Amino acid sequence: MSALPVVASARSAVVSGSSSSSLLSSTSTWSQTLSRMTSSRRHRYPRLRLSPSRVLALRLRSKTDRQKKAYGSAFEFAAKQRTDRLPLLLFQAWMARQDLHNEHRVSTPIRSITPSEWADRFRSLASRGWSTGDMDHWIWILSGEDGDVRIQRLVSTETPKPIFLVTILVRSDERLGNAESLLSLMKYTSRHYFHSPTPSSGNDVALPGRKVTMTSAQFLLLLRRIVRHVQRFWPRSITTVARFTADYIRGMPSDATGYHQKCEVFNAALQLFKQPAATQPIQNMEFNWRAQRLLLAMSDNLDKPLIINKASYRAIREVMIGLKRSQTERAVAIRYAKSWPPYRQDFDGLDAKRTAEDDYSRSVKAGIVMKEAGYPDDNYDQALDALGGMSNNSPTIQTRSLPPKEWKGEEQDRNVYTRWAMMIRATRNQQEAWKVFNDLAAETGKPPNVQVYAEIFIKLQAHPLPPTSTALPGESRENFPIHDANYSEYELARLSPPTVTELYDHMIASGVKPHGHCLHTLLINAGSLEEGIRYLQDSGINMASIRSLTLFKEPSFQALRQIPLLVFKSYIQLLCRLQPDRRGRERIPLEELHLIRHAIKLVKLRLRPDTTEGSTFRPPWSVILRALARSKICVLNGTSASNDAEALSMALDVIQSVRRTAGVDPEIFLYLCRSVQKTAVSQLDRWEASIGDSSAAEISSLVPSAETISDTLKALFSDMTIPVKLAGATPSTLPAPKFMHDIGPAHLHGYMRALAFLEDTTAMEQLLEWMLANKTYIDEETERIGSRGHALIAKTLCAFQAFVGPSLEQEQQDDIINRVENTGDDADSWKWPTPEEVDHYVQSDLRGGSRKLQQRLLAKFWLLSSHQDNVKTPAMIPT
Repeated sequence: MSALPVVASARSAVVSGSSSSSLLSSTSTWSQTLSRMTSSRRHRYPRLRLSPSRVLALRLRSKTDRQKKAYGSAFEFAAKQRTDRLPLLLFQAWMARQDLHNEHRVSTPIRSITPSEWADRFRSLASRGWSTGDMDHWIWILSGEDGDVRIQRLVSTETPKPIFLVTILVRSDERLGNAESLLSLMKYTSRHYFHSPTPSSGNDVALPGRKVTMTSAQFLLLLRRIVRHVQRFWPRSITTVARFTADYIRGMPSDATGYHQKCEVFNAALQLFKQPAATQPIQNMEFNWRAQRLLLAMSDNLDKPLIINKASYRAIREVMIGLKRSQTERAVAIRYAKSWPPYRQDFDGLDAKRTAEDDYSRSVKAGIVMKEAGYPDDNYDQALDALGGMSNNSPTIQTRSLPPKEWKGEEQDRNVYTRWAMMIRATRNQQEAWKVFNDLAAETGKPPNVQVYAEIFIKLQAHPLPPTSTALPGESRENFPIHDANYSEYELARLSPPTVTELYDHMIASGVKPHGHCLHTLLINAGSLEEGIRYLQDSGINMASIRSLTLFKEPSFQALRQIPLLVFKSYIQLLCRLQPDRRGRERIPLEELHLIRHAIKLVKLRLRPDTTEGSTFRPPWSVILRALARSKICVLNGTSASNDAEALSMALDVIQSVRRTAGVDPEIFLYLCRSVQKTAVSQLDRWEASIGDSSAAEISSLVPSAETISDTLKALFSDMTIPVKLAGATPSTLPAPKFMHDIGPAHLHGYMRALAFLEDTTAMEQLLEWMLANKTYIDEETERIGSRGHALIAKTLCAFQAFVGPSLEQEQQDDIINRVENTGDDADSWKWPTPEEVDHYVQSDLRGGSRKLQQRLLAKFWLLSSHQDNVKTPAMIPT
């Protein structure tokens, strides 16, 4: 009886709104509606073998006829259903408005729905608080041309939408490229689905006068998807997501059930925030830690702090091992003994007073807190201990690292291999690594698996640490010097590890095949293409796919798709690494010169613009552009000037492909800047002798198509520095990073130099103006990097003064200096370089490019001034 008023109100709502619907029949079939609405919930909302929301997501993903055909069975299944599930009804209404003449499996069941059935089902829709106008609006949202447009349509009105629609728009395979999309979605969600006083009915429905409320399960689904997008293209905004999560937790009920759900969301978020960023994961781990700290601080400020479970303690430790060392941790690293284990040496009396516990890293201390909370440690926790600098009360090398592989469920016992592998990683050189490799083999009584072999291969293939390096053990992948402790030659030979080839042959003979991280490191460091192909064959990859990778073969897109993306990227790295450098006048075989061109061909084919991989996976492009920016790379037999010009031309072609697919990031931008500088420097030797020739000095440029390249660089920089703005949002309500891309001191210095070698002084002045306008942001980036960041900003100012300063009037110079030195607080103000500092900057360029460019620019400025002084007013011609 309680349902009758709802039916009556639904009936009146349908009658009053029926004239506005294109799908609702004017003929009333109220008896059928009453029967449906009073039937059991299981009959009206049955559990289906395929989620209707999943079908909607597949439809959004299907852009081509091939994709629609591939998912045809799912679409046919959804089209045949006659239940009242809201996503299913939305799918069918959407399909009824599409051209389905090529999809007979879908069009037939959709056309079979009679007007009376549409009317019946839309009356059911009205009984749940929605109208046919709402349905029209949702279809309009889904019809957007890309993910960003769909989200903007979603948030364009303040009316709440069903929660499944919100989660579908941020599914993991959606292509989002605008930071504003995620920000606006989070703002919209918090405004419409948070802090509801009435618990959700779980149906994603909004009855009249009520607000749709997100359950904890729905929120976690949305959170997982948002974090995935954030870590793909905007990792610094993970702190914004943390504040978004904290707002949701604070708004949850405070009763016993609510407290349990708060803990569930809190712990799930801590674990989600450990996910590394897609680009520069180690460097961005700082922001993962900031996000976790925001949640921990929120918990501490609650009346009843939330309980941290074991998985969350692990997540916190996994983030901590990726952080830069603190001052205390650096002091411990400086005091490592040269022997193994690396016990701390006492440098003074203060060191002698320190206990072993005082030397523990933050990660190890977090592990102790976990055990004090009642959670026993296991092999995986001991692996984290090893990376944190301690294992079984014996010191290791604290090593900055990404989280190691964690085996779960029935395979949890395999974490013994993770501990073994991390013990090898937490060493300083191949000799220590080999000792740990053998010690753990004897301790565990197990043969090493591929995970263990991967770490020992990394140590065997690592380069020696340069003598000039200031890195401490654990901060660099290079091998530190071996401490022989006056061993005899026999003992040194006994302790020496095998070669990579010997160990690899032993691994294959033991029945262990290379895959995953092991295959990647072997492939990247292979000595030849033949050796790389052997690794691929031993890994079990399809032979047709391997043949598509080889030189002078016509690759197949379908064959390349069978190769895992990271393996494909590793092979591209191998091709680029084997691309030869110039060897004086020696001619290089065409086969060797073709390697990087083959890499470009493979990447263009594999990462097509119309594929999800092509629009999201950027690393192979970065690898190619980094290789093209190498100082002595050889891409054709000829002079260094023509060779570098060709490399720059190839880089520009690659840039255009990147812009059409995954988009340019600051790393790629910096590689292009370096290619420009390299090309100009190689030309300067030719032009140095002709500086006095006015025609050569005024007309010729150092870089072919300099104006076009300058325009490209300016366009890329402009795109990367568009501020993230959200209408109606204030920093206090939705704090977010100012820019989507991370432009730091290295990028500014590289860009300033590239513009100088392009002789675009106007753009250099514009760059300085941008730096002054965004000084607060630049100062934050500089502080993050430390002393190197401050040095790069000083170099950027030196570059401006060296290459632009002589062309400025004294009044302009004074104005710029005044603005630079008086922007911000005295403590944070920049100092304009002195003439001595500018001269030191120019002379410190070992290739002499800065000195030669300065001479060229000075000559051009002098010639220009001379011409202006010699210009005279033409004499009047007598009539």
